[in-house]
Amino acid sequence: MVRPATTKSPTALAGSAQFAAAGVTTPNGFDRIEVPLDDIEDTEFWQHINKERLNGSPLYYRLFLERKASRCAAVITALARCGPGGVLFHCGAGRDRTGLITLLLLALADVRPEAIAADYDLSTEAVKPLFAMMGVEDQGPIIQSILTDRGTTTQAAILSTLEGFDVERYLLAGGVSDTDLDGIRERLLKSRYD
Repeated sequence: MVRPATTKSPTALAGSAQFAAAGVTTPNGFDRIEVPLDDIEDTEFWQHINKERLNGSPLYYRLFLERKASRCAAVITALARCGPGGVLFHCGAGRDRTGLITLLLLALADVRPEAIAADYDLSTEAVKPLFAMMGVEDQGPIIQSILTDRGTTTQAAILSTLEGFDVERYLLAGGVSDTDLDGIRERLLKSRYD
């Protein structure tokens, strides 16, 4: 189960995810790997994201992608190297960092930007019951307020992130090998057509 962190941690101070895994066990027959995407040691970055009121919204995606290519590449490489079968990837709630990696995967599978933006909106709705179950206030209204203050929407923020974005070149520059890039693309497309 994922619960809100009860103690101050470098992650909380950096403004990144504030959830901690509690009582998490990996079922038999499953492998569990953790790939640190946030780079919580970069407190300057997270303080900037928080000061500008971008955290928790797709407004921080482009900045994150520009600064954390190797972190994103590490996640994609880990997913590419997973054994046969399904793969579950997630963050604390399943919207922000999960949304960022989903954006990369969907772009790699040549999904239209409008569909990627629509997928993000579905995730925003899907996390509401999780927050309720954890007894945590849904961040949706706060995020909506941030977007409204900037005269934009989640869809526009995702489309802006994807505008002119060459996902293959980005991931290769970040450290994903040609073999892993081909492998993850094949895995994505194979499941789409099987």
